[in-house]
Amino acid sequence: MIRKNFKTSAKKKYYIVKKGKKPGVYYNWPDCQKQVQGFPGALYKGFVTREEAEAWYGKPVKEAAPSPAPAVKKEIPDIRKLEILYPPHVHPLDDSILYYHGAGMAISLPEALTIYTDGSCLVNPDGPGGFAAVFLSVEGKELLTLTGGEPSSTNNRMELRAAYEALKMADDGKVHTIDFHTDSKYLQQAFSKGWVEKWKKNGWKTVQGTAVLNQDLWTAIDDLMGRHHIRFQWVKGHVGTKYNELCDRLAKEEARDHR
Repeated sequence: MIRKNFKTSAKKKYYIVKKGKKPGVYYNWPDCQKQVQGFPGALYKGFVTREEAEAWYGKPVKEAAPSPAPAVKKEIPDIRKLEILYPPHVHPLDDSILYYHGAGMAISLPEALTIYTDGSCLVNPDGPGGFAAVFLSVEGKELLTLTGGEPSSTNNRMELRAAYEALKMADDGKVHTIDFHTDSKYLQQAFSKGWVEKWKKNGWKTVQGTAVLNQDLWTAIDDLMGRHHIRFQWVKGHVGTKYNELCDRLAKEEARDHR
């Protein structure tokens, strides 16, 4: 019978460079290789245990550093998934906008609308967030409120989520004329100053070349914007403006509910 001897080789954890570009202790072969490759008369050796390394080196050797944990890739937000997980809630305030459709009730909005929106995040970023919108007729009649939230978001995302859900609510086949009120300059100026058009032309990159944050929401809002006549108006927050204050209160309530 022919017996074969199988030698198992443990992974080397210590590499000692006595002669090289920079003598010392290394903990992986690529780092060691950089110090000895192309160096005439390089003297180096790899070891499995620290004791073996110290015996050959003649000096104390520090423990090998633990391998760093693999980086967890942060998932890019996707509004299509989030609205399924955390859908908005619609609360009609005027029976005249309701009608029977099939097996249930549906909403028919007037062509001219005034909309207020707001977003809130209890801890910014990555804290519980809420959003809210109030729909009014041009005569000032309260039509409905729309609210919702997510367990982890940012202030800006909640401002954009409020706008997205409001415009999606108005996407009923009619071309609406909308006076859109927001206390978010981030949202208002993105359209009034043409930032969105510039981002699109630049492949959704900023002038600094970095990726535009919240691209999923910007693209969704931009698509809905093109179906209506919308005038964005910035309103200063927390100064007693009735429907801005209402949106703020509803958004904060939703944020607390998503803790």
